[in-house]
Amino acid sequence: MRVVPLELGRIEAGLGIITGEQGTVSLPIAGWLIDHPEGLVLFDNGMHPGLQHDTTRLGRTIDSFEPDYHPGEEVSARLTQRGIRPDDVDLMIFSHLHFDHAGGTGELPDARLVVQRAEWEAGHDQRLIDYGIYDPVDYDHGHEVEQVDGRHDVFGDGRVVCLPTPGHTAGHQALRVELDSGPVVLTGDCVYFERMLNEMLVPGFGYDTDLQRQSMEGLRELRDGGCRLIYGHDAEQFKSLGPDGLA
Repeated sequence: MRVVPLELGRIEAGLGIITGEQGTVSLPIAGWLIDHPEGLVLFDNGMHPGLQHDTTRLGRTIDSFEPDYHPGEEVSARLTQRGIRPDDVDLMIFSHLHFDHAGGTGELPDARLVVQRAEWEAGHDQRLIDYGIYDPVDYDHGHEVEQVDGRHDVFGDGRVVCLPTPGHTAGHQALRVELDSGPVVLTGDCVYFERMLNEMLVPGFGYDTDLQRQSMEGLRELRDGGCRLIYGHDAEQFKSLGPDGLA
């Protein structure tokens, strides 16, 4: 198996909301392709293609996170560039349902969705939708949805395992992938980039900052125990992986 990165645009973000510092940062938006013997898996799928032309539906989110996103960077195009048809994706696993992680769902017509039950419920909570945290236009397209509770072994062989890491959202999860070179954990937005984990910098805008800190501590224990962590929006790390990713 391999974990192959797909760059699905970028967002320009104010550091103040993430680390409390001054300035802005360009964060890569990533999807992660995993070719398991029993099916082709994608972990997160980037932004809705409509945001390439119109960002008004992001509402107040645009004050902190502005898409830098162009035709040819949507998930269907990135897959096609690799010789993969979008309908070849068997499983779509979500870290969570924010606009920059779940907006490409409509581009994957035959995928079965795998999401924590708490996240799917939050993504359909009208109060959170009205506030602008979630938008079902991103992820609710009539796909078959498998809602899981807690740790979940996707194929039953221990090679692709969902790890609950709540805090950033109610049902956030990371994904552990057992490669020949050793275990890799895709952290999603539990950890944006490495320095946040080293210094335990917890953004103040998530669902539950104390819960996110606990999840970050758990990921740090996995790292210290030998797992390689791949962070959710780490530009330097993302570039270092190269187009072929990890095996």
